[in-house]
Amino acid sequence: MRTLDISQRGQHVIASPIRKFLPLMQDAQKRGITVHQLNTGDPDLQTPDAFFEAVKSYSSRNLHYAPSPGIAAHVAAWIQYYKQFNVILEPKNIIPTVGCAEAILLAMLAVADSGDEILVFEPLYVSYKSFATMIGVTLVPITLKNNDGFALPAASVIESKMTQKTKAMVIINPDNPTGKLWSDDELDLIVTVAKKNNLFIIADETYREIRFKGKASSLLSRTDAREHIIMVDSISKRFSMPGARVGCVASYNLDIMAAILKFAQARLSVGTLEQVALIPLLENSKQHTDPVCEEYQRRRDVVYQALSAMEGVVASKPEGAFYIYASLPVDSAENFVKFLIQDFSHQGETVMLSPMSDFYITPNLGHNEIRIAYVLNIDLLTRTMEILQSALINYPGRINAVIHETESLV
Repeated sequence: MRTLDISQRGQHVIASPIRKFLPLMQDAQKRGITVHQLNTGDPDLQTPDAFFEAVKSYSSRNLHYAPSPGIAAHVAAWIQYYKQFNVILEPKNIIPTVGCAEAILLAMLAVADSGDEILVFEPLYVSYKSFATMIGVTLVPITLKNNDGFALPAASVIESKMTQKTKAMVIINPDNPTGKLWSDDELDLIVTVAKKNNLFIIADETYREIRFKGKASSLLSRTDAREHIIMVDSISKRFSMPGARVGCVASYNLDIMAAILKFAQARLSVGTLEQVALIPLLENSKQHTDPVCEEYQRRRDVVYQALSAMEGVVASKPEGAFYIYASLPVDSAENFVKFLIQDFSHQGETVMLSPMSDFYITPNLGHNEIRIAYVLNIDLLTRTMEILQSALINYPGRINAVIHETESLV
């Protein structure tokens, strides 16, 4: 008799390494433990007042569907926003999405069919892995190593990973989870490889303005590769409002945008009220994004200095986004996170971190690595670093030396 089975994609998609410890955290809170969350990229900074003022001033007594290509005034605000990065768009080049997550999914659907391949650089944002499983696409990893600053390998190394099924490459700049900034030389290399091999580039620029050196920019300003580039973006981090769930996908490739529009029509639309209320923020973005970047740089310095002073911890100093990667002197980062939540507290407090193993595709990497999201205020971050140091001292699975897993990889 036929059994009642869920799909293969449902069986194989991974649980979020960022969210899967929520039940353990809730149990700890029930025991009276304060859990400081450094696992999720959920900013604590105040959402700009202009957003709430726009919500309050919404005058219609109805909340209708928005058009699938986006509300015209909202799209115009995105277009104005991108002009500061030398990206000149028309409405046909951009479609609002339900956060960057949907933009990623739509971009992947537009460039690859089931059985095709997309090149990625690991460690990488885990949603790419989940979406690949959901749509039957294989992600082919190229491992970047902490001990050389997550530098991009030579073009020959990248091309050695390609097959006839390779359709695209993904870059995340600034990077989640490492905080890496891609250099101009690295971006030139990516563009050269994409043009030579007729590949798309999915450019994830969610953290564009959160960078601690140089000026914010967009790969979409590259006029020499316009047909190849699909940019995905989000308002979540730059305006400290991930709950609004608004992003966009943009490209000069009109075939790509036509395909994405059909996908967007199938899912109907992005929230009407959010689109309307975001217009003043997009039109005047720098007054909001400059202070956000300055605050995250201060937080970065506090966390990096604290980690660097901990015996056995090897931290990578991020140049953008609001994450820091670190190797810990532990047998297993996942077991260490469980220890933090289930068995440990320091004066009634503990911390939640993200183990890094699920941020890799290559097996057996990241087992003693963590990602910290420095999304709490400086006083709390200072406190959490004290808690983390105490936990490392008391952890039964502490080891004497950090294992640099990626050092021997090409």
